[in-house]
Amino acid sequence: MSTDRPRWTPTTESTTTAPRCQNCGAQVTQQFARVFGDNSDTANACPDCTDNRHLAREAANAGGGLR
Repeated sequence: MSTDRPRWTPTTESTTTAPRCQNCGAQVTQQFARVFGDNSDTANACPDCTDNRHLAREAANAGGGLR
């Protein structure tokens, strides 16, 4: 019996409608975009491209923040 696992390779084209970070393009959840995004739920930063302190500041400056 082989213990080798198949290697997962993501597709290059995304077929999802999930929101993306405007800074780096990483996919974020709708809840993340709602909480840390601007008033139109657009995430301008995410955990992949910034730290939590900057996320909170970005959300506050964009009119988002904790709702």
